[in-house]
Amino acid sequence: MWSLFLPDARRRRDRALALAGVLRSALLVQQIARHGTPPGELLQVCIQSILALESQDSLRALGDIDSLRQPLALLCPLLQRGPGNAQEAELLRYVMALTTLGKRLLKSASTTQRVQEGIEQAQRQAAHFADPTHRSIVAGLAQTYTETIGTLRPRIIVSGESRFLSDPDDAARIRTLLLSGIRAAVLWRQAGGHLTGTILERRGICREAEALLAAQPRHGAF
Repeated sequence: MWSLFLPDARRRRDRALALAGVLRSALLVQQIARHGTPPGELLQVCIQSILALESQDSLRALGDIDSLRQPLALLCPLLQRGPGNAQEAELLRYVMALTTLGKRLLKSASTTQRVQEGIEQAQRQAAHFADPTHRSIVAGLAQTYTETIGTLRPRIIVSGESRFLSDPDDAARIRTLLLSGIRAAVLWRQAGGHLTGTILERRGICREAEALLAAQPRHGAF
């Protein structure tokens, strides 16, 4: 009977990548909220994933394995044993909220259209500034999030240091990263992802994550 709830195994790799994309956004949101440290290149990768609006290929849309290495490594522990500490519990809360909001976004044609218009505006700005992390682009994407996803429920409550949460630039980065998490959550849904299926296929998702990491070993200079 439970096999009826299993998603299509042929797209399991896409679901593993998309879940890692959601978790990557959650990790970066947590980092900024707690430490106010800009994620540098990872912020650029996340913004580019938002701007790659038409891409249906999960890896191409999300970036590359190196940018997903930490969340791919964390997927198995979270899926197999659950959160091991308060920090991981917070990450799981963000991931659950983002996947839920991704589902609700897909059900609202008007909100989806407004998100698309905001992203298209950011695409034009990126072509002009030649830098996806330009302050104007981040601010515009943050506003798009506030005016669209921010009106849906559940609202994502970000925990952290008030000095970072109240800083306009850090707050804009957080909202932009949440939008990139929604982008990954939508990819996950489009690949057949849903909560029950993820629980049932968690071992398969773990195998995919491990295979992706093994196929792209980290390289270092000595």
